[in-house]
Amino acid sequence: METLRVGIVGAGWMGHVHARAWAENAPRGEVVAVADVSAERVKHLAAEIGRDVHSFADLEGMLDGAEIDAVDICLPHHLHTEAIVAAARAGKAILCEKPLCTNLDDAAAVRAALQQSGSVFMAAHNQLFQPSLIEARRLLASGALGRPFVFRSIEAVQNRGFASGRHQRDIGGGESPWVWRADVARMGGGEVIDTGWHAAYRLLALAEDRPVEVSAMMDRYAVKQLAAEDTGVILVRFASGAIGEMLTSWAFGPVGNWHFEVGAEHGSMAGGQGRLVHQLHGWPEPVEFAPFTHTLALTFASEVTHFLDVVQRGEASQASFDHAARVLQLTLAAYAAAEGHCVVALPEDPTLPGVPATSGELARA
Repeated sequence: METLRVGIVGAGWMGHVHARAWAENAPRGEVVAVADVSAERVKHLAAEIGRDVHSFADLEGMLDGAEIDAVDICLPHHLHTEAIVAAARAGKAILCEKPLCTNLDDAAAVRAALQQSGSVFMAAHNQLFQPSLIEARRLLASGALGRPFVFRSIEAVQNRGFASGRHQRDIGGGESPWVWRADVARMGGGEVIDTGWHAAYRLLALAEDRPVEVSAMMDRYAVKQLAAEDTGVILVRFASGAIGEMLTSWAFGPVGNWHFEVGAEHGSMAGGQGRLVHQLHGWPEPVEFAPFTHTLALTFASEVTHFLDVVQRGEASQASFDHAARVLQLTLAAYAAAEGHCVVALPEDPTLPGVPATSGELARA
C-alpha cells in the first residue's frame, strides 16, 4: 500500500495534534507539506514533524506546489468551507476539523463540491474513537439493553484558556486560538458550536437515528470574553421517539467526568474517558467493564487510522459529510430554538434549516 501524502493547512495547536496523529500512522500516511499564514508557526510545526516538509503561506500554494494526496484542514471555523471546496476541486481526499462549517448554505456548497469532484471527505470527529463509546455502541447494537429510551451526552469543562493563552508557547506565537473563538463571526456561535460539537456527534452516534425536533436553553455564565453562550442544554427528539439530551459547557465540569448515559428497556449504562458501566434493571450493582486505555492522543491517532482505511481500503466513513451536516443542522436548530423559545423541526435533508414548530411544518419534517 502506497503512503498517503498529506498536507496540513493550519499550523496552530490543532495542526500539531494532527501531526502527532499522522506520525502514529506512519508509514501508511506521511505529512509532506504544511501551509499557514504565519511562517513562524510553519517552522514550529515542521520541527514537530521532525524532518523537512514543503512550506506554504496558504492552501492554494500548497495545492499548486506540493505533491499531496490528501488535505488535513486545521483552520478556524469560518475558513473551513473555502478550504474544503478548494481541496475537493483539486481532487484531494479531505480530513476536516470540526465543525463542518458555520452555516447550512456553506454545507450545501460543500456537498456540491464533493459530489462534483468525487473526493473522499471525513469529518475529524475524534471522540467517535473513544474506546468506551465504541464498546457502548457495540452493546447497543447487540440488543443487550433492548430498546433505548433516553440518550444523554455530556461535554463540559471549566475553560480557563481565554485567561491563560495556553498553547501559544508551543506553536510559534501568533494569534491565540482563544482570540478568534471570542469572535462570533469567525466562531459561528459560542461554546455549543465548538466543544458542544463533540456532544452532538456523540449523541447521534449513540442513537443511530435521525433527530426530528430540537429545543434548547443557553446562557453565558463564566467566560466573560465571549459575546455568545458558554453553556447549553439541548433536548432532541429522534424519529424512533427516543429522547436525547446534550449538556455542554465551558463554565463547569461535571462530577465524575461522565461523557454519556443511556436508559433502555432492559438496563442502563454510562461511560467516561476510561470507564463503561452497565446495570440491568433489577440487578443490585452495576457491572464495570475492564478499564479502557484512553488518551486524547489515542482518539486522534485512531481517527487518522480510520481516515486511512476510508481512503486506502474503501471502508465506509463513520464521520461522513452527511453525518457532519446533520450535526451542523442540529446545532443551528438549537441556536434557533434557544433564541425563539420554541421547538424546531428538522427536515430530512441535513443541509436544510430547521423550522419552528409553530409554523405548522412539524408534521412534515
